[in-house]
Amino acid sequence: MKKVKKFFKGVFIVCSITLILTLALVSVLYFKFTNGYSLDKNKLEQSSLSSNVTIFDINGKPINNGEKHYCKISSLSQNTINAFIAAEDKRFYAHHGIDYLGIVRAISKNIKLKSFKEGASTISQQLVKNTHLTNEKTISRKLRELKLTKQLEKSYSKNEILEMYLNNIYFGNGCYGIENASRHYFSKPASKLSLHESAALAATINAPSIYNLEKNNKKATERRNLILNLMQNQGKISKKEYENAKNNNIKLNLTPLSFNDFLLEKIIEEASNILKIDETKLKNSNLEIHTSINLNLENEIEKIIKSNFNNIQSKPEISTIVINNETGQIISATGNKNSLLLPKQPGSVIKPLLVYGPALELNLISPASLILDEKTNFNGYSPDNADKKSHGWVSVRESLKNSYNIPAVKILSEVGVENAKNFASKLKLNFEEDDNNLAMALGALSKGLTLSKIATAYSCIARNGKFIQPSLITKITSNNKTIYKNNFRSSQVISDSTAYMLTDMLKDCAKTGTAKRLNELPYEVASKTGTVGIKNSTDNSDCFNVAYTSNHTILTYFGGTIMPKNINGATLPTILTKQILNELYKNEKPQNFVIPNSITKIRLSKFDYKKNIVAQTNDNTDSFTEIFSVSNKPIQSETSLNKNLSVFNFSGRKPIFNFELNKNYDYKFHRISQNDNEIIYIPNIDKESKNAKFEDINTKNNEFYEYYLEIKSKTSPFSTESNHIKIKSF
Repeated sequence: MKKVKKFFKGVFIVCSITLILTLALVSVLYFKFTNGYSLDKNKLEQSSLSSNVTIFDINGKPINNGEKHYCKISSLSQNTINAFIAAEDKRFYAHHGIDYLGIVRAISKNIKLKSFKEGASTISQQLVKNTHLTNEKTISRKLRELKLTKQLEKSYSKNEILEMYLNNIYFGNGCYGIENASRHYFSKPASKLSLHESAALAATINAPSIYNLEKNNKKATERRNLILNLMQNQGKISKKEYENAKNNNIKLNLTPLSFNDFLLEKIIEEASNILKIDETKLKNSNLEIHTSINLNLENEIEKIIKSNFNNIQSKPEISTIVINNETGQIISATGNKNSLLLPKQPGSVIKPLLVYGPALELNLISPASLILDEKTNFNGYSPDNADKKSHGWVSVRESLKNSYNIPAVKILSEVGVENAKNFASKLKLNFEEDDNNLAMALGALSKGLTLSKIATAYSCIARNGKFIQPSLITKITSNNKTIYKNNFRSSQVISDSTAYMLTDMLKDCAKTGTAKRLNELPYEVASKTGTVGIKNSTDNSDCFNVAYTSNHTILTYFGGTIMPKNINGATLPTILTKQILNELYKNEKPQNFVIPNSITKIRLSKFDYKKNIVAQTNDNTDSFTEIFSVSNKPIQSETSLNKNLSVFNFSGRKPIFNFELNKNYDYKFHRISQNDNEIIYIPNIDKESKNAKFEDINTKNNEFYEYYLEIKSKTSPFSTESNHIKIKSF
C-alpha cells in the first residue's frame, strides 16, 4: 500500500513539475512573442470603414477608395445579429473574448474526427486577426492574437466589437461590410434585411469564394439553411420561422458598387489565387495591389456611352473590354456586371476562332481558296446567309470579310468539329459536350462564351499566335517590398502564319466588309462583327464588334434585350469601337502589324482563278498578289506549266513518249484510234520524278494514232490538254 501511495505521489510530483515548466515556458513564449504588441484603436476603427488593401490603377491612382457605407448595430434587427452570432460565435455574449469551452469542444471533435478542421476563433479574435495580424499559422501569431483580444474586450463593449466586426468582414464580389453587401446583393439597407437574407449573408463570410451568392447559389442556400437550423437550436427563432425562412429562395437584386465591381471582384480573386490566401484574409493583409486598369480611359469610355448611346429605345446592356496586347492585361472594362460575366452566344465573331483559324492551321485553306457559296444540305442542316442570297464561287478572304454563313459551315465540315474545338481550346475557349454540330460555325453554342474569353482569344491572334494568361495585376507590394511581380509570360499556341493570315483578312473586314465603319482610321486595324438573331423574327438579341491593332484589342457588346434589326454588329457596336479607338490613339498611332517570316506573298494567275484554280504565275500583267503560309504554297499555273508531249518513233519500234511531270497535277494519257478514244493508264510512273517516259506497246502495226495528255490540277475540277501528236505505229 505504501508503495502504491509512493508511486502516485511520484506521478503527482512529475506532473506538477511538468505543468509548472509548461506554464513557465508558455509564459516565457507569451512574453517573448507578444512584447511590444498592443491594440491600435485607430487601425481597428479605420479598418471598419475601409479595406486594408489598397488597389491602384496603372497610373498609381487608388481605385477602391469609393464610398463605404457604415452600419450602426442599433439599426440592425435582432434576427440579423443572431444570424451572425449563430454562424460564427454562439457564446459571443458569454465569454470574454476567448471561448475556452469552445476550444475544448473543438479539440475533442478534432480527436474524434482525426483531423484539425474544427476551429474555435471567436468574433473578437477574428476582428483582431483581420485588423492587426498576418494570416500565418504559428504559435507566435496565436499568442499575439490572444493578448490583443483581451485588450479588445477591455476597451470595447460587446456591441461595439460586433459592430466593428460586421463593418469589417468580406462578403465576396467586392463587398466589404454588411451595409455594402446588403445594398449590393439585395438593393436595400442592412436594417431592412429579412431573416433568410440575414442568414444568407452570414453564410458567405465563412468562405466567400465557395458560398458565393452570385456564382454558387446552391451551396450558399445549403449553408444559409444550416445557419437557420443553428438559430432554431439556440432558441433564437421558432420552428415555424425556421421553416418559412428555409423555404425562401435566395433572390438577388443586384446593385453595382461605387467602382466597377466586376473588376474589383476579379482583382481580389486574382490576388487571392496568387498569394494562396482566402479573400477575407487578403482584405485585411495591408497589401498594395497594382493593376493594369486605366481609370482615365475607363471614365472616358463611360462618358462616350452616356453621351451617345444612352437614348437607345430598346435600352440594351452595353459593355466594353480593352486589352493591352503587349501584356495581355485588361486595361478597361465597362458595363453591367452580369453582361461582362455571363456567357453569350457569340454569333459570327466565333468564325475566325473556330472555323477559319483551324482550317488555316491544318493547311486546308488559304485566303485565296475558293468555295462554292450555294444552298447546301448538311445531313438535315441547311444554313442561309444573312442576306438570304448565294454568291457562287467566293474566296476565303471574301467569305470572311462579308461573314457569309454557308462557306463557314462548309469549311467547318471539312475541318471537323473536334479538330476545330481543339484549335479553339489553345485560345482557352471551352465548349460543352452538346457543342458538337456544324451550327457552331455560326456561333450557335449550348452555353456560350464570356466577353473576356472572346477578347482574350482575339488578342492572341493580334499577338501572332502567342497566348498570355489574362490578368489584372502587375505587382503586389507590402511595406514597400514587392512580393509578386507579373512577368507576362507568353507561349506560342497557334502558328504565326495562321494568326497573321486571319489578321490580314480581318483588315479587309474593317476596310470594305461588315466592319467598314472603321475604314477611315489612319492606321491598320482588324475587325470582326457578330450578330445573334432571334428565331422567327427580324430582331436581334446580341451584337458584337471585336477590333484590334498591334497595341490593343477592343470588344464592344450590345445585348440583354430585344433590339431591332438596324442594331447589329456592323452598326452601333462598330460605331462605339471606332470612338474608343479614337480615344486610345488621340495622341499616338499604333504601328502596323508585323509580317512573320512564315508568310510569303505570291502572284496568282487571274486566268486560272477564273477557272477556280489557285495557281502561282510569273506573269505580272494578268495576275494579283495574295499571302500564303510558306508551308502551303499554291501550285504552278497551267499557263506556265510545261504541257509539251514529245515522241520518238523509230522504225520497227513502238512509239516512245516523253513529258514533264508536276506533282501537283494528275495525268491521263489519251490514245485516239480509228475506232475509239482510249485512256491509257501509265504503269509504274514515278510521281516524284520531273520527267516521264512511256512506250505504248499495245498499238497495231501500220495504223495511225493520235495522242495527248489530259492534265488535271488536284485542287480544281477543271483540266487542260497537252499538244496532240499523230503518228503511224510500226
